[in-house]
Amino acid sequence: MRKVSVEELAPGMKLAKDVILEDGRFLLLKGFTIKNRYIDRIRNYNIPYLYVEDEIGKLEYFSEEAVYTETFQTIKNVMESVREGGRIDLPVLKDTVDSIVQKILNDDNVFMKLTGIRDIDNYTYLHSVDVCIYSVIAGKSMNLPEEKIRQLGLGSILHDIGKCKIPLNILNKPSRLTKSEYEIIQRHTNYGYEIVSKTPDINPDVANIALYHHEHWDGTGYPTGKAGNNIDLLARIVAVADVYDALTANRVYRKRFMPHEAAEYIIAHSAQHFDPEVLKVFLDNIAIYPADIIVLLSTGEIARVMEAKGELSIRPKVMVITRKEGPPVLNPYEIDLKENTNINIIDIIS
Repeated sequence: MRKVSVEELAPGMKLAKDVILEDGRFLLLKGFTIKNRYIDRIRNYNIPYLYVEDEIGKLEYFSEEAVYTETFQTIKNVMESVREGGRIDLPVLKDTVDSIVQKILNDDNVFMKLTGIRDIDNYTYLHSVDVCIYSVIAGKSMNLPEEKIRQLGLGSILHDIGKCKIPLNILNKPSRLTKSEYEIIQRHTNYGYEIVSKTPDINPDVANIALYHHEHWDGTGYPTGKAGNNIDLLARIVAVADVYDALTANRVYRKRFMPHEAAEYIIAHSAQHFDPEVLKVFLDNIAIYPADIIVLLSTGEIARVMEAKGELSIRPKVMVITRKEGPPVLNPYEIDLKENTNINIIDIIS
């Protein structure tokens, strides 16, 4: 543990002591990982110094963020190249995806605090990265062979590559699509299969993800109407990750679902749209509300999410650290949202 001034703060540093304001409110709790957006906020409170742990956490954070950023930039370059008539740079993309896979094989929580970045202008690229992360975590949790997980990672990051062939005025339309526009959008699965399958040295599983990730468990999906186990397993995994991530994103035509609302939505549609076994693995192993994120509760309290997976992931335990209004919280206290069903998470602050 060491004492640092606010000027010395850097992303990735982990707090060794609670940060308490003059009025007794808890701003941040011990164990919290500093992020860029918090540094200015801390400065605004005129806090002279903090206590942080050693540099290991900082290096790990930069490593994770660097891999995520590199993956985003790589898929952006790939999709822009394809839109302009180029081909997928498979060696570069494979190397990038392998970095994601290897980190998740070592620790499946490693990227959870980085998913969910919401930039409407870069939605398709960020969505592709997040779907890759969620899919690889699910594949690992299903004990798929490592090579299969790598194909899953590659296919999931390319699942929407066919959208490069969709006119931008339809793809970025700020209102709901007409029936004919939706039919055009649906063609992206066939376009994607075409693009991926023509890539030299590509595994057929990767192309099949692009083709089948919109098929439904009950046979009502597209483009072929396959059902049940006739749909490729990797495509069934990506189908869940795709819908979950899309629901939790702000779009120009609708507000995002909160993560627990998105989870409840896909649970409600499990018998129709999704493989129930894949869905269970997904929900059991994806941290819907990752540990350490700060949330606003329906009570007006502001809390830090404590580590939770499985059933607890949708309604986790939280540590209340302050209030949006009213008297300060002098002593943080825990609330188990699973037991307190009248209290809900209504916003993610950071």
